Amino acid sequence: MCGHHEEQPTEQPTELDALSCWREDAWNRATGAFRPRGVRISLIGLPLAAVFLAGFTSACSAQNPADGTLTGHLYGVGGPAPGLPRPWPGTVTVTGPGVHRDVPVGASATYSVTVPAGRYTLVGHSPLYGSGTGLCQATGVAMVTSGHTTKADVLCQMS
Repeated sequence: MCGHHEEQPTEQPTELDALSCWREDAWNRATGAFRPRGVRISLIGLPLAAVFLAGFTSACSAQNPADGTLTGHLYGVGGPAPGLPRPWPGTVTVTGPGVHRDVPVGASATYSVTVPAGRYTLVGHSPLYGSGTGLCQATGVAMVTSGHTTKADVLCQMS
């Protein structure tokens, strides 16, 4: 059956014919009809493409095992009694090995960022402190380790 074209095949092709020959028509056992072979190929390729893309997406979006998470708050501290920490919105700037990132901080005053393991300095700014120009600082350098979360609050010291 290979090598020639028939308008209406007179016999059902064997499985060997379907696998080893290029034919414009292919026998569909489920419907008992001939279908264009290209349609079957594209339908077979679709699930393979979906599996490939799903694996590619998960591989690209996965966190690097050498990364850690740096999390904390931006607080206003001090001032009149009782002087308790007050959550402030603003920006925390994270600087470390190959990283200089401004992280927005909302009304909850929390931030969280994934970074490579290493030593990081943190500073912050809030529109509630020095009209946004005052510098807020963490109490020290934050040491981030692989696969762990490190907490470091950034404090805006009120007098």
